[in-house]
Amino acid sequence: MKSYQALIKQGSYQEAIAGLTTFLKQQPYHTEALVLLAQAQFKHGQYQNCIDTYSQLINLLPAIADLYADRGLGYHMAGLPQPAMADFDKAVELEPENAYRYASRAFIKDYYKDYQGALQDYEKAIELDPNDAITYNNKGVLEEKLGFADLAKESFSRSDELQGIDLDKELKKINAKDVPAITRAPQTPTKLSFKMYLNVLTSVFTTKKGFREFINYLSRKK
Repeated sequence: MKSYQALIKQGSYQEAIAGLTTFLKQQPYHTEALVLLAQAQFKHGQYQNCIDTYSQLINLLPAIADLYADRGLGYHMAGLPQPAMADFDKAVELEPENAYRYASRAFIKDYYKDYQGALQDYEKAIELDPNDAITYNNKGVLEEKLGFADLAKESFSRSDELQGIDLDKELKKINAKDVPAITRAPQTPTKLSFKMYLNVLTSVFTTKKGFREFINYLSRKK
């Protein structure tokens, strides 16, 4: 399976899908191959095929929470909110003490504008894992969007604290005069495609880390 993993890693999704499909004709119940096929299909944007493959896996391994969560993301990307939420609910049901399950479901609830449900899930995730900086960050993003500025500030501060970041202190080290001005030509706003939205999802989880690396970079330039 390592050769197929390598193909997926390098972005050769079609080649990986073709090879795994041929392999599975001979060994249709090979779970590792099915997982890799589902991953390749997802990355290649074949969401319905991805959903079907994860359904095969769930039939074989009905108690694995990851499979429901991954299929739920496939439903989400296919624009099918009801089965997506049902799968995220099932993942929580199977692992009710896993903070990540609640944090993941909260992010999807936020997308579907179930803001109260999302906040409740973030709170539960924090209750189970009070040292998860990412959950505090994402909770802060939601609170800020809802206009809860004070709550958002608290969430962001806690996220920074857990990551060992003192943004005020770090920013004071930077002399703005040493940073070249950045200009950008006016751009016409465009609607996010689903693939672009997936990139946005990823960026939300890495915003704080990226900002810290940016600060460190500017500090080294002094």
